[in-house]
Amino acid sequence: MTFEEFRTEMNEYRKSADERAMELKDPQVVAEKLDSLYQSFDAQERIMADRVVIEWVLADEEAIRFDALALVEDFQIRAATPALQELASRLADQRTPGAPFERAKTDRIIAELTRS
Repeated sequence: MTFEEFRTEMNEYRKSADERAMELKDPQVVAEKLDSLYQSFDAQERIMADRVVIEWVLADEEAIRFDALALVEDFQIRAATPALQELASRLADQRTPGAPFERAKTDRIIAELTRS
């Protein structure tokens, strides 16, 4: 499977999980499904999954970033550190109501990843 195919499958899986969460009115469904998916990957698949998660960290859509941050934190994806730093810089310049909270979460995850 190529990386592009893998990316497409992960994006479709996330979208499907998000739709299911909305049907059930349970936002935790997405995190649970993505955690299960990530856990099912072998070493080679995790390398590709990490690349997709890093792309999600930098996504324009806040919901996608939220899911990415959860995966990065849950699985300690250290390769995401530069993307997290870039996201923190972008959030520092935003004036949206949620930006300060997302920036605090991002900074906390960066600290966790660099502390270990």
